[in-house]
Amino acid sequence: MVRSKKQAEIIIKRSMNELGIKSNLKTDPKIVKNILNEMKLDDLKTTSLPMKRFFSEILIKPKTLKPMLNSIKQGIVNKHPAVVEFLELALKKKWLKKSKNVQRSLHVAYILDELTVNMSNNHNFFIEVQNHYKEKERKLGLDTLHTFKTFLHALKISPDLFKIAKAFSLDPLMIYFRIQKGLPNSKINKKELKKLYNNKEINYIEYKLLSPIHKNEHEHITELVRINIYEAGITEFHNGFEKNALCAYELSENLKKNTPKVRFKKKKSNLYPIIDVSQDWVSLYLTWNMAFILGNLNDLDMIFSKLMIPSIINSKKEEFLGARITSLWLSINHSIFRAKERKEIIGPENKIEMAKAWSKINERYAFNLSKREIHENSEILRRNFDKFFYHPYSNLSKLVKAFLF
Repeated sequence: MVRSKKQAEIIIKRSMNELGIKSNLKTDPKIVKNILNEMKLDDLKTTSLPMKRFFSEILIKPKTLKPMLNSIKQGIVNKHPAVVEFLELALKKKWLKKSKNVQRSLHVAYILDELTVNMSNNHNFFIEVQNHYKEKERKLGLDTLHTFKTFLHALKISPDLFKIAKAFSLDPLMIYFRIQKGLPNSKINKKELKKLYNNKEINYIEYKLLSPIHKNEHEHITELVRINIYEAGITEFHNGFEKNALCAYELSENLKKNTPKVRFKKKKSNLYPIIDVSQDWVSLYLTWNMAFILGNLNDLDMIFSKLMIPSIINSKKEEFLGARITSLWLSINHSIFRAKERKEIIGPENKIEMAKAWSKINERYAFNLSKREIHENSEILRRNFDKFFYHPYSNLSKLVKAFLF
Protein backbone atom coordinates (compact mmCIF):
# COMPACT_ATOMS: atom_id res chain seq x y z
CA MET A 1 0.00 0.00 0.00
CA VAL A 2 1.43 3.35 -1.07
CA ARG A 3 1.79 5.98 1.63
CA SER A 4 2.19 9.71 1.01
CA LYS A 5 5.41 11.31 2.21
CA LYS A 6 3.50 13.07 4.97
CA GLN A 7 1.96 9.78 6.15
CA ALA A 8 5.36 8.08 6.02
CA GLU A 9 6.95 10.87 8.06
CA ILE A 10 4.26 10.53 10.74
CA ILE A 11 4.78 6.74 10.90
CA ILE A 12 8.54 7.14 11.25
CA LYS A 13 8.21 9.84 13.90
CA ARG A 14 5.83 7.66 15.96
CA SER A 15 8.16 4.67 15.54
CA MET A 16 11.15 6.66 16.76
CA ASN A 17 9.18 7.83 19.80
CA GLU A 18 8.26 4.23 20.67
CA LEU A 19 11.93 3.22 20.37
CA GLY A 20 12.99 6.14 22.56
CA ILE A 21 14.87 7.89 19.75
CA LYS A 22 14.71 11.68 20.18
CA SER A 23 15.95 14.11 17.53
CA ASN A 24 18.18 15.89 20.07
CA LEU A 25 20.07 12.72 21.05
CA LYS A 26 23.84 12.91 21.41
CA THR A 27 26.54 10.27 21.62
CA ASP A 28 27.95 9.10 24.93
CA PRO A 29 31.80 8.98 24.87
CA LYS A 30 31.76 6.00 27.27
CA ILE A 31 29.61 3.95 24.87
CA VAL A 32 31.76 5.09 21.94
CA LYS A 33 34.92 3.95 23.71
CA ASN A 34 33.40 0.54 24.41
CA ILE A 35 32.32 0.11 20.77
CA LEU A 36 35.71 1.15 19.35
CA ASN A 37 37.36 -1.35 21.68
CA GLU A 38 34.95 -4.09 20.64
CA MET A 39 35.50 -3.28 16.94
CA LYS A 40 39.27 -3.40 17.55
CA LEU A 41 39.62 0.14 16.23
CA ASP A 42 40.89 1.69 19.44
CA ASP A 43 44.48 1.22 18.24
CA LEU A 44 43.98 2.01 14.54
CA LYS A 45 46.81 4.12 13.11
CA THR A 46 45.74 6.43 10.29
CA THR A 47 47.26 9.25 8.27
CA SER A 48 43.79 10.62 7.49
CA LEU A 49 43.45 13.94 9.30
CA PRO A 50 39.62 13.94 9.19
CA MET A 51 39.50 10.45 10.73
CA LYS A 52 42.15 11.30 13.32
CA ARG A 53 40.00 14.25 14.34
CA PHE A 54 36.83 12.12 14.30
CA PHE A 55 38.25 9.42 16.59
CA SER A 56 39.76 11.99 18.93
CA GLU A 57 36.62 14.11 19.28
CA ILE A 58 34.03 11.34 19.75
CA LEU A 59 36.02 10.01 22.71
CA ILE A 60 35.99 13.39 24.43
CA LYS A 61 32.66 15.11 23.83
CA PRO A 62 29.11 14.12 22.85
CA LYS A 63 28.17 14.51 19.18
CA THR A 64 24.68 15.29 17.92
CA LEU A 65 22.91 12.47 16.08
CA LYS A 66 20.35 14.78 14.46
CA PRO A 67 21.97 14.96 10.97
CA MET A 68 22.28 11.16 10.84
CA LEU A 69 18.71 10.64 12.03
CA ASN A 70 17.36 13.17 9.51
CA SER A 71 19.20 11.44 6.67
CA ILE A 72 17.87 8.03 7.76
CA LYS A 73 14.31 9.39 7.86
CA GLN A 74 14.74 11.00 4.45
CA GLY A 75 16.04 7.76 2.98
CA ILE A 76 13.14 5.68 4.33
CA VAL A 77 10.48 8.18 3.25
CA ASN A 78 11.81 8.65 -0.28
CA LYS A 79 13.20 5.23 -1.14
CA HIS A 80 11.93 2.39 1.07
CA PRO A 81 8.12 2.00 1.20
CA ALA A 82 8.25 -1.59 2.51
CA VAL A 83 10.10 -0.36 5.61
CA VAL A 84 7.33 2.20 6.19
CA GLU A 85 4.71 -0.56 5.86
CA PHE A 86 6.49 -2.72 8.42
CA LEU A 87 6.83 0.17 10.87
CA GLU A 88 3.11 0.91 10.53
CA LEU A 89 2.31 -2.74 11.34
CA ALA A 90 4.82 -2.74 14.21
CA LEU A 91 3.06 0.28 15.73
CA LYS A 92 -0.32 -1.49 15.54
CA LYS A 93 1.13 -4.65 17.11
CA LYS A 94 3.04 -2.62 19.75
CA TRP A 95 6.29 -4.35 18.81
CA LEU A 96 8.54 -1.32 19.16
CA LYS A 97 10.09 -0.88 22.61
CA LYS A 98 12.69 1.31 24.24
CA SER A 99 15.95 -0.48 24.93
CA LYS A 100 19.54 0.28 25.81
CA ASN A 101 20.43 -1.81 22.77
CA VAL A 102 18.56 0.65 20.54
CA GLN A 103 20.67 3.46 21.96
CA ARG A 104 23.81 1.42 21.48
CA SER A 105 22.87 0.64 17.88
CA LEU A 106 22.68 4.37 17.15
CA HIS A 107 26.27 4.74 18.36
CA VAL A 108 27.37 1.80 16.21
CA ALA A 109 25.60 3.36 13.21
CA TYR A 110 27.26 6.73 13.83
CA ILE A 111 30.75 5.18 13.84
CA LEU A 112 30.02 2.74 11.02
CA ASP A 113 28.71 5.44 8.69
CA GLU A 114 31.80 7.57 9.17
CA LEU A 115 34.02 4.58 8.48
CA THR A 116 32.04 3.54 5.38
CA VAL A 117 31.99 7.03 3.88
CA ASN A 118 35.69 7.61 4.44
CA MET A 119 36.74 4.16 3.23
CA SER A 120 34.65 4.77 0.10
CA ASN A 121 36.15 8.19 -0.60
CA ASN A 122 39.73 7.85 0.63
CA HIS A 123 41.71 4.96 -0.80
CA ASN A 124 44.59 5.32 1.66
CA PHE A 125 42.19 5.10 4.59
CA PHE A 126 40.53 2.06 2.98
CA ILE A 127 43.92 0.32 2.87
CA GLU A 128 44.77 1.34 6.46
CA VAL A 129 41.56 -0.13 7.86
CA GLN A 130 41.85 -3.27 5.75
CA ASN A 131 45.48 -3.84 6.79
CA HIS A 132 44.55 -3.20 10.41
CA TYR A 133 41.76 -5.79 10.36
CA LYS A 134 43.81 -8.34 8.43
CA GLU A 135 46.48 -8.12 11.13
CA LYS A 136 43.83 -8.60 13.84
CA GLU A 137 42.45 -11.60 11.93
CA ARG A 138 45.89 -13.20 11.58
CA LYS A 139 46.34 -13.02 15.35
CA LEU A 140 43.14 -15.07 15.60
CA GLY A 141 44.51 -17.59 13.10
CA LEU A 142 42.38 -16.28 10.23
CA ASP A 143 44.08 -15.78 6.87
CA THR A 144 42.15 -16.22 3.61
CA LEU A 145 45.36 -17.13 1.77
CA HIS A 146 45.20 -20.38 3.78
CA THR A 147 41.56 -21.29 3.30
CA PHE A 148 41.20 -24.71 4.97
CA LYS A 149 43.32 -23.85 8.02
CA THR A 150 41.44 -20.56 8.42
CA PHE A 151 38.08 -22.32 8.17
CA LEU A 152 39.00 -24.64 11.06
CA HIS A 153 40.15 -21.71 13.21
CA ALA A 154 36.95 -19.81 12.38
CA LEU A 155 34.81 -22.73 13.58
CA LYS A 156 36.58 -22.57 16.94
CA ILE A 157 35.73 -18.88 17.23
CA SER A 158 32.11 -19.28 16.11
CA PRO A 159 30.05 -22.36 15.13
CA ASP A 160 27.87 -20.05 13.02
CA LEU A 161 28.56 -21.35 9.50
CA PHE A 162 26.64 -18.49 7.91
CA LYS A 163 28.85 -15.91 9.59
CA ILE A 164 31.99 -17.78 8.52
CA ALA A 165 30.78 -18.22 4.92
CA LYS A 166 29.92 -14.53 4.76
CA ALA A 167 33.42 -13.56 5.91
CA PHE A 168 34.99 -15.83 3.27
CA SER A 169 32.84 -14.42 0.46
CA LEU A 170 33.29 -10.77 1.47
CA ASP A 171 37.07 -10.70 1.77
CA PRO A 172 37.64 -11.21 -1.99
CA LEU A 173 35.26 -8.35 -2.75
CA MET A 174 37.26 -6.05 -0.48
CA ILE A 175 40.54 -7.10 -2.13
CA TYR A 176 38.87 -6.45 -5.48
CA PHE A 177 37.94 -2.92 -4.35
CA ARG A 178 41.40 -2.34 -2.88
CA ILE A 179 43.17 -3.12 -6.14
CA GLN A 180 40.68 -1.58 -8.56
CA LYS A 181 40.14 1.63 -6.58
CA GLY A 182 43.85 2.34 -6.51
CA LEU A 183 44.42 1.96 -10.24
CA PRO A 184 44.99 4.91 -12.58
CA ASN A 185 42.80 3.01 -15.07
CA SER A 186 39.68 0.94 -14.40
CA LYS A 187 41.20 -2.49 -15.18
CA ILE A 188 44.24 -4.45 -14.11
CA ASN A 189 46.16 -6.17 -16.90
CA LYS A 190 46.66 -9.95 -17.04
CA LYS A 191 50.41 -9.81 -16.41
CA GLU A 192 50.02 -7.76 -13.22
CA LEU A 193 47.21 -10.01 -12.05
CA LYS A 194 49.18 -13.21 -12.61
CA LYS A 195 52.12 -11.75 -10.72
CA LEU A 196 49.91 -10.98 -7.69
CA TYR A 197 48.55 -14.52 -7.70
CA ASN A 198 51.95 -16.22 -8.17
CA ASN A 199 53.40 -14.11 -5.34
CA LYS A 200 50.49 -15.26 -3.12
CA GLU A 201 49.30 -11.71 -2.57
CA ILE A 202 45.78 -12.76 -3.60
CA ASN A 203 43.93 -16.08 -3.43
CA TYR A 204 42.20 -17.90 -6.27
CA ILE A 205 38.77 -16.33 -5.70
CA GLU A 206 40.35 -12.86 -5.71
CA TYR A 207 42.23 -13.79 -8.88
CA LYS A 208 38.93 -14.74 -10.53
CA LEU A 209 37.25 -11.53 -9.41
CA LEU A 210 39.96 -9.42 -11.02
CA SER A 211 40.05 -11.49 -14.21
CA PRO A 212 38.31 -10.37 -17.43
CA ILE A 213 34.52 -10.64 -17.72
CA HIS A 214 33.05 -14.11 -18.20
CA LYS A 215 32.13 -15.34 -21.66
CA ASN A 216 28.45 -14.72 -20.88
CA GLU A 217 29.22 -11.03 -20.31
CA HIS A 218 28.54 -11.29 -16.57
CA GLU A 219 30.91 -9.44 -14.29
CA HIS A 220 32.65 -11.63 -11.72
CA ILE A 221 31.67 -9.23 -8.95
CA THR A 222 27.97 -9.58 -9.87
CA GLU A 223 28.22 -13.35 -9.72
CA LEU A 224 29.85 -13.27 -6.29
CA VAL A 225 27.13 -10.89 -5.02
CA ARG A 226 24.52 -13.38 -6.29
CA ILE A 227 26.22 -16.19 -4.37
CA ASN A 228 26.35 -13.94 -1.31
CA ILE A 229 22.58 -13.35 -1.52
CA TYR A 230 21.84 -17.05 -2.00
CA GLU A 231 23.88 -17.93 1.11
CA ALA A 232 21.43 -15.87 3.15
CA GLY A 233 18.40 -17.06 1.20
CA ILE A 234 19.20 -20.71 1.87
CA THR A 235 19.73 -19.98 5.57
CA GLU A 236 16.32 -18.37 5.95
CA PHE A 237 14.62 -21.02 3.80
CA HIS A 238 15.78 -23.73 6.22
CA ASN A 239 14.75 -21.56 9.18
CA GLY A 240 11.17 -21.33 7.93
CA PHE A 241 11.20 -17.91 6.26
CA GLU A 242 10.17 -19.04 2.77
CA LYS A 243 8.57 -15.74 1.77
CA ASN A 244 11.77 -13.85 2.47
CA ALA A 245 13.85 -16.55 0.78
CA LEU A 246 11.75 -15.91 -2.32
CA CYS A 247 12.90 -12.28 -2.15
CA ALA A 248 16.52 -13.46 -2.10
CA TYR A 249 15.80 -15.59 -5.18
CA GLU A 250 14.30 -12.62 -7.05
CA LEU A 251 17.20 -10.33 -6.10
CA SER A 252 19.78 -12.83 -7.32
CA GLU A 253 17.98 -13.80 -10.53
CA ASN A 254 17.33 -10.14 -11.29
CA LEU A 255 21.10 -9.55 -11.24
CA LYS A 256 21.52 -12.44 -13.63
CA LYS A 257 18.91 -11.28 -16.14
CA ASN A 258 19.54 -7.55 -15.80
CA THR A 259 23.29 -7.72 -15.33
CA PRO A 260 24.38 -4.29 -14.06
CA LYS A 261 27.37 -2.59 -15.60
CA VAL A 262 30.27 -2.23 -13.20
CA ARG A 263 32.71 0.62 -13.56
CA PHE A 264 35.00 2.66 -11.35
CA LYS A 265 34.35 6.38 -11.30
CA LYS A 266 36.92 8.96 -10.22
CA LYS A 267 35.89 10.28 -6.82
CA LYS A 268 38.26 12.31 -4.67
CA SER A 269 41.41 10.22 -4.01
CA ASN A 270 40.33 6.96 -5.62
CA LEU A 271 38.11 5.19 -8.13
CA TYR A 272 34.67 4.50 -6.64
CA PRO A 273 32.74 1.34 -7.65
CA ILE A 274 29.59 2.16 -9.61
CA ILE A 275 27.17 -0.76 -10.00
CA ASP A 276 24.04 0.24 -11.94
CA VAL A 277 21.15 -1.50 -10.17
CA SER A 278 17.66 0.02 -10.03
CA GLN A 279 16.26 1.84 -6.99
CA ASP A 280 13.51 -0.79 -6.74
CA TRP A 281 16.18 -3.51 -6.56
CA VAL A 282 18.04 -1.56 -3.87
CA SER A 283 14.84 -1.06 -1.89
CA LEU A 284 13.92 -4.75 -1.99
CA TYR A 285 17.47 -5.75 -1.06
CA LEU A 286 17.40 -3.45 1.97
CA THR A 287 14.02 -4.54 3.33
CA TRP A 288 14.75 -8.22 2.55
CA ASN A 289 18.04 -8.06 4.44
CA MET A 290 16.45 -6.26 7.40
CA ALA A 291 13.87 -9.03 7.78
CA PHE A 292 16.58 -11.67 7.34
CA ILE A 293 18.70 -10.18 10.13
CA LEU A 294 15.72 -9.80 12.47
CA GLY A 295 14.62 -13.41 12.03
CA ASN A 296 17.91 -15.27 11.78
CA LEU A 297 20.60 -13.41 13.71
CA ASN A 298 21.31 -11.96 17.13
CA ASP A 299 23.54 -8.96 17.96
CA LEU A 300 21.02 -6.64 16.27
CA ASP A 301 22.70 -3.60 17.82
CA MET A 302 25.68 -4.34 15.60
CA ILE A 303 24.30 -6.21 12.57
CA PHE A 304 21.13 -4.20 11.98
CA SER A 305 22.97 -0.88 12.21
CA LYS A 306 24.85 -1.52 8.97
CA LEU A 307 21.61 -1.18 7.00
CA MET A 308 20.39 1.95 8.76
CA ILE A 309 23.39 4.17 8.16
CA PRO A 310 22.84 7.14 5.79
CA SER A 311 25.48 5.94 3.31
CA ILE A 312 23.34 2.80 2.81
CA ILE A 313 19.70 3.68 3.43
CA ASN A 314 19.95 7.06 1.71
CA SER A 315 22.57 6.23 -0.91
CA LYS A 316 22.44 6.82 -4.62
CA LYS A 317 21.27 3.58 -6.23
CA GLU A 318 24.48 3.16 -8.27
CA GLU A 319 26.65 3.62 -5.16
CA PHE A 320 24.60 1.30 -2.93
CA LEU A 321 26.42 -2.00 -3.46
CA GLY A 322 29.89 -0.48 -3.09
CA ALA A 323 28.98 1.07 0.27
CA ARG A 324 26.97 -2.01 1.26
CA ILE A 325 29.89 -4.39 0.75
CA THR A 326 32.18 -2.13 2.81
CA SER A 327 29.74 -1.70 5.71
CA LEU A 328 28.95 -5.43 5.75
CA TRP A 329 32.65 -6.32 5.79
CA LEU A 330 33.19 -4.00 8.76
CA SER A 331 30.19 -5.48 10.58
CA ILE A 332 31.21 -9.10 9.95
CA ASN A 333 34.66 -8.37 11.38
CA HIS A 334 33.00 -6.70 14.37
CA SER A 335 30.85 -9.82 14.75
CA ILE A 336 33.84 -12.16 14.66
CA PHE A 337 35.70 -10.11 17.27
CA ARG A 338 32.64 -10.15 19.53
CA ALA A 339 32.22 -13.90 19.05
CA LYS A 340 35.84 -14.39 20.13
CA GLU A 341 34.95 -12.69 23.43
CA ARG A 342 31.93 -15.03 23.73
CA LYS A 343 29.56 -12.07 23.75
CA GLU A 344 26.11 -12.13 22.16
CA ILE A 345 23.10 -9.84 22.48
CA ILE A 346 19.85 -11.73 22.02
CA GLY A 347 17.12 -10.06 19.95
CA PRO A 348 13.45 -9.41 20.90
CA GLU A 349 11.45 -12.39 22.21
CA ASN A 350 8.91 -12.10 19.39
CA LYS A 351 11.43 -11.51 16.62
CA ILE A 352 10.30 -14.60 14.65
CA GLU A 353 6.74 -13.30 14.51
CA MET A 354 7.99 -9.87 13.49
CA ALA A 355 10.30 -11.23 10.79
CA LYS A 356 7.58 -13.41 9.27
CA ALA A 357 5.19 -10.47 9.11
CA TRP A 358 7.90 -8.37 7.47
CA SER A 359 8.65 -11.17 5.01
CA LYS A 360 5.01 -11.19 3.93
CA ILE A 361 5.29 -7.49 3.06
CA ASN A 362 8.57 -8.06 1.24
CA GLU A 363 7.14 -10.90 -0.85
CA ARG A 364 4.66 -8.50 -2.45
CA TYR A 365 7.48 -6.15 -3.43
CA ALA A 366 9.44 -9.10 -4.87
CA PHE A 367 6.44 -10.00 -7.06
CA ASN A 368 6.20 -6.39 -8.25
CA LEU A 369 9.93 -6.19 -9.03
CA SER A 370 9.83 -9.49 -10.93
CA LYS A 371 6.88 -8.38 -13.04
CA ARG A 372 8.34 -4.95 -13.78
CA GLU A 373 12.01 -5.78 -14.42
CA ILE A 374 12.24 -9.39 -15.62
CA HIS A 375 8.65 -9.69 -16.89
CA GLU A 376 7.70 -12.74 -14.81
CA ASN A 377 4.43 -12.82 -12.89
CA SER A 378 4.07 -14.17 -9.36
CA GLU A 379 3.21 -17.70 -10.54
CA ILE A 380 6.33 -17.98 -12.68
CA LEU A 381 8.53 -16.50 -9.96
CA ARG A 382 7.16 -18.91 -7.35
CA ARG A 383 7.53 -21.90 -9.67
CA ASN A 384 11.17 -21.02 -10.42
CA PHE A 385 11.81 -20.40 -6.74
CA ASP A 386 10.39 -23.81 -5.79
CA LYS A 387 12.55 -25.47 -8.42
CA PHE A 388 15.77 -23.84 -7.17
CA PHE A 389 15.04 -24.45 -3.49
CA TYR A 390 14.07 -28.07 -4.02
CA HIS A 391 17.83 -28.74 -4.05
CA PRO A 392 19.25 -25.46 -2.69
CA TYR A 393 22.76 -26.59 -1.80
CA SER A 394 23.22 -28.44 -5.06
CA ASN A 395 22.11 -25.40 -7.04
CA LEU A 396 24.30 -23.07 -4.97
CA SER A 397 27.29 -25.32 -5.58
CA LYS A 398 26.63 -25.04 -9.32
CA LEU A 399 26.79 -21.25 -9.05
CA VAL A 400 30.03 -21.45 -7.06
CA LYS A 401 31.52 -23.88 -9.60
CA ALA A 402 30.53 -21.63 -12.51
CA PHE A 403 32.20 -18.70 -10.73
CA LEU A 404 35.41 -20.57 -9.94
CA PHE A 405 35.82 -22.37 -13.25
